[in-house]
Amino acid sequence: MESRAHNILLTASDAALADSLLATFKEVEKHYFLRSWKTSELNSGHFVESVRRFIDYRLAGSYTPIGTTLSNFNPNELRRLENITGSEGYRLHIPRALFTIYGLRNKRGVGHLGLVSPNYLDATLIVATCKWVLGEILRAESSLTFDETAAIVDAIVERPVPGLWDAGSTRRILAAGLSLREQILFLLLAESPQHSDRLVASTGYSNPAYFKKLLRTLHDERRIEFTADGNCFLSPTGHREAEQIALNAKA
Repeated sequence: MESRAHNILLTASDAALADSLLATFKEVEKHYFLRSWKTSELNSGHFVESVRRFIDYRLAGSYTPIGTTLSNFNPNELRRLENITGSEGYRLHIPRALFTIYGLRNKRGVGHLGLVSPNYLDATLIVATCKWVLGEILRAESSLTFDETAAIVDAIVERPVPGLWDAGSTRRILAAGLSLREQILFLLLAESPQHSDRLVASTGYSNPAYFKKLLRTLHDERRIEFTADGNCFLSPTGHREAEQIALNAKA
């Protein structure tokens, strides 16, 4: 999924922008998942800068090189973008979403001292807005639907789930006391989709027939989508259950 997103961004811009957009988004999402609100919110500033460069490239054909300071992001900059001929998404909607992120990042005790400390609600708004921005860019630059772009955005982040260990080509669960069902959801929280064969290898379970029966049960419960080719996608309902498993897991 990440390679698909990268190809879309690369076709629409260049390697530096494509790499920067995905890397900065992943940092925001990763630290949000780790419940490091301040770090997640701080990293959102880098995402804003990457998207501003991407917008300039799409509207004007050039952008301030990465490593060179951007102009101030203020109402005057919003008006400048509004007056450029081009996509309303790049002139109006995305810049205003970025301005919201930027304001929370700079005025709520994140980038500077403020009366409000970094917190869950601010971080949740920021990460959701970053997801919307990235999804809107992918939608605008491809023929994908809203649902397809949402699935790509959700899948490109490999979440750093504590209690997992990558032992060469095999991922192992270090968290103790998890049922097989919990192990499957735990693994898919870190990376979705995964093929059922890889999940079997990670759990070390010795009965593939029962394993696939359990996958079909999770599919019927709408915790996962178990496709005909053997891939397993974590659903929003499954994601909520998997997060609770991760929070309660003990190594």
